[in-house]
Amino acid sequence: MTSWRSNSGMRSGVPITPLGSGRQSFGKPGNGFPSSFFTKRNLLIALILFSFLIIVAIGQSSDSEKIDEEQGLTASVQEAMVRSGLPSVEIQIINSTAVLEGIVATQELKEAATRVAQAQAGVISVENMLEVPVIVDQVTTTTTPNLPASQTDLLLQTRLSAAGASSGIQFESGGDVLTLESIPTLERLAYFLSNEKEIRVQILGHTDSDEKCPGDNLILSQRRAEAVRAQLLARGIEAERLTSTGMGHTDPIADNLSKAGKAANRRIEFLLITEDQNGIPPPPRPETVDGC
Repeated sequence: MTSWRSNSGMRSGVPITPLGSGRQSFGKPGNGFPSSFFTKRNLLIALILFSFLIIVAIGQSSDSEKIDEEQGLTASVQEAMVRSGLPSVEIQIINSTAVLEGIVATQELKEAATRVAQAQAGVISVENMLEVPVIVDQVTTTTTPNLPASQTDLLLQTRLSAAGASSGIQFESGGDVLTLESIPTLERLAYFLSNEKEIRVQILGHTDSDEKCPGDNLILSQRRAEAVRAQLLARGIEAERLTSTGMGHTDPIADNLSKAGKAANRRIEFLLITEDQNGIPPPPRPETVDGC
């Protein structure tokens, strides 16, 4: 039985419902939408977001792995070029394609670079953009008509020396590893010798007077001369045309008291060997000293 009251909560005998108590709340289960609707909707949103994050993570991981793979392949091809006597070739790997850039002395070296790159596992194709310069200076002249033999030899020696000049041959300090600055000179020498196919050359290594033990400079200069010979062999020059000799510090061209003088004495020379010559003999090895 309903109790009718005329005070608060009642007006004119009609029950007054509290404000809002008769409205349906769509955000609460049981008031217009079932509770499972909101649970499924939230779950669906979470699954979509999670799937998106997984796809992004997989894409980033794939890109990172691809970059690492291309960097590793680039290093592998570059190492093969150095071993093949082609350190001046720059390598870039793009989608398993080896892009070769730089300058080489001859067309044969350009073709050799392609073969070296193609031989590496992981390289599918090669884009060879290497340039072969057209050299038009005196070094490229291959004939010396109407000259006596002695003058012809002198002219050849002059041109040989010119080919080995400019930036010159440089090594890492205290060792026999050629620096990258030596590459242009080696390329010019290889180009010159490939055109003057009849001449033989003696490669002479020289040092300054600094050494720890007697004979160290002879060994170092011999190793440096052999390193230059190896680079010319790698560029297609016949082995029988090249000899290497270490002179140590026995033939200075400047004093060994100043840095400039010592730098001038540390050098590689190229000597033309005629048919009736055998080149300059190496100096005798000094006697060993206790403690060395």
